[in-house]
Amino acid sequence: MALNDLSRRAVCGWGLAAPLLLAAAPARSIAEESFVPLGGVDQWVGIKGGDRANPVLLIVHGGPGDVLWPYVDKFQTWEKQFTIVLWDQRGAGRSYGHSGGDKTGDVHLARIVEDGIELADYLRRKLGKRRIILLGHSWGSIVGVGMAKARPDIFAAYVGTGQVESWKASVNFQFDLLLARARTDGNDATVKELEAIGRPDPADTGQYFGFTRNYRAAMAAPDQAWLQSLRPLFQSHHGEKDYEDASAGMGFSGRSLLPDQIISDLATTAAKIGTAFFVIQGADDVITPTSLAIDYFGRVKAPYKKLCLIPNAGHFAFLANPETFLSVLVNKVRPIAIARGA
Repeated sequence: MALNDLSRRAVCGWGLAAPLLLAAAPARSIAEESFVPLGGVDQWVGIKGGDRANPVLLIVHGGPGDVLWPYVDKFQTWEKQFTIVLWDQRGAGRSYGHSGGDKTGDVHLARIVEDGIELADYLRRKLGKRRIILLGHSWGSIVGVGMAKARPDIFAAYVGTGQVESWKASVNFQFDLLLARARTDGNDATVKELEAIGRPDPADTGQYFGFTRNYRAAMAAPDQAWLQSLRPLFQSHHGEKDYEDASAGMGFSGRSLLPDQIISDLATTAAKIGTAFFVIQGADDVITPTSLAIDYFGRVKAPYKKLCLIPNAGHFAFLANPETFLSVLVNKVRPIAIARGA
């Protein structure tokens, strides 16, 4: 089946039903935030849910440094079925502002994976859970896969969205897509420019960011419209310091973690995951291309796997289409995770 056919419907053997409403004991809600010491650095953690008996869902943000608390309203309905945990990784957002800004040490993938595992253990103790669910977005899917691979015993399920396969494959996909679109549109200037570059060297970040300077505009909907809608949402809901910390932290994290992104190749380094493995991907994602996420999904060996594509959705499917995404989480992920100890 062609990818453009997949984009028209959800693909995971089911229709897009409304979330399954499950009977629950009297609610024991939780809503708190604090700085938790992880790997010697205090890092911001927010926990919110309608009933502590629900499975815990730890969301690992992308970027690097693209923290999620500005969009916490998107998760309000999720809190009826899960205890939602947001985490600003070291060098990002509120953790950046609280713990020394760009003086934060050890901002690299292996240390952030270890921080995430420490956080998962903290959450299991605090909330009385044997295992939790892990949701990684974009850069966070690299971190999340690393966590799940290292400690499958503490995760009932891993869920990837904006799922990365490799930096090299993504660069080549984006170059080919831009060139094909320029040819289709008769944009001779862009065709000439891209043909002069030739297939880019993925390790040459200057070349990569050069040929993608018009990349987001060229990709258009759905991601471009969504990205534009985030800026006023962020600024209207949060204070100036939060905004400054998030912006500075994203720049710092991006510079610090770019070497780890460039060498990422999960199809080679993480083809075996010892827990339930889900990919819930926007069918039209071109930032972490859907075809590559599907390829990685096919390569992974896990005790249980499920792939779901959300139609008419891009890289930010879980934020731009939160109710559809929740339907998948509740109907597909939640039962498997509970059976596996969540």
